[in-house]
Amino acid sequence: MTGDDAHTPHIPLAHRVPDLGALELLLAVARHGSLGRAARDVGITQPAASSRVRSMERQLGVTLLDRSPRGSRLTDA
Repeated sequence: MTGDDAHTPHIPLAHRVPDLGALELLLAVARHGSLGRAARDVGITQPAASSRVRSMERQLGVTLLDRSPRGSRLTDA
């Protein structure tokens, strides 16, 4: 996914703003450097956290996490 406006769906901004729980998850990823630890921190499973992040990425049209076997970190997006 890219942040290129040509590829971002024409959806009003109010409909593209993630819910507070999703933002809390992203903050936990930044704090822990791991999607699994972030999921535990906010009280959801790792698969649910992964699904929530993918959903946010689709909603916003950008990649939010750099994922690797060693962990996850927020992108500049």
